[in-house]
Amino acid sequence: MTSNEPALNLTYDELYEEAQAMLSVLSRNCSSPPDTFDRGCRRGVITLWYSLAMSIKDSGRDYHEDRRQLLLAGLTSESQEPPADVR
Repeated sequence: MTSNEPALNLTYDELYEEAQAMLSVLSRNCSSPPDTFDRGCRRGVITLWYSLAMSIKDSGRDYHEDRRQLLLAGLTSESQEPPADVR
């Protein structure tokens, strides 16, 4: 499907910085501890960044390491669930 709209033109570094900024905003405005919605928003930012980064085709980049760094910035771990409410 072709579009007459202008194309988004970002460098890999700009895209990475935007993802970091979004995670920072989400981290500041979340519940404590982060609930399912908060974690889902952060995971969505990282997933969107990853899919866009993979489309850039910048062979000099380590997408997986940058993704890991975003996960560390936005989540405790991709697979770690929040601690159970122990009473």
